[in-house]
Amino acid sequence: MLNPNIEIKKWFYTNLTSATSLVVYDGFAPEGAGNEYIVLTGRTSSQEQGKEGYTNTITIIVDIITKNANFGYKRAETISDLVLTAINSDTNITLANGFTASSLSVESVRNLDGLNPLDNVFRVLITYNIIITQI
Repeated sequence: MLNPNIEIKKWFYTNLTSATSLVVYDGFAPEGAGNEYIVLTGRTSSQEQGKEGYTNTITIIVDIITKNANFGYKRAETISDLVLTAINSDTNITLANGFTASSLSVESVRNLDGLNPLDNVFRVLITYNIIITQI
């Protein structure tokens, strides 16, 4: 059995970069990351063994971060529209290493303010649920 989080992370990275043209970070953004970027975070998975392989239920959070004093959530929500247009329940996921994705759904879309209002940080979190099977 292989770790499905690795393959789904690669898939999300490729598709997010293509859809938004933004830099995508894994887990956290470095100091000085810029004013607009995406962080892949909150990956969790649970696994069940079946007769012919393993079924994994995976959750991944796409964290869209914008820093702007002029637009508030407007820019973050515009980026979230690009993401949701590219990655939604109609999207077909193709993975390597014998993994097949049978289901993709959007669990939630939430807006978050930065910790300090003076920072002008606006975030949109999109939570995805994916079912992946490995034979």
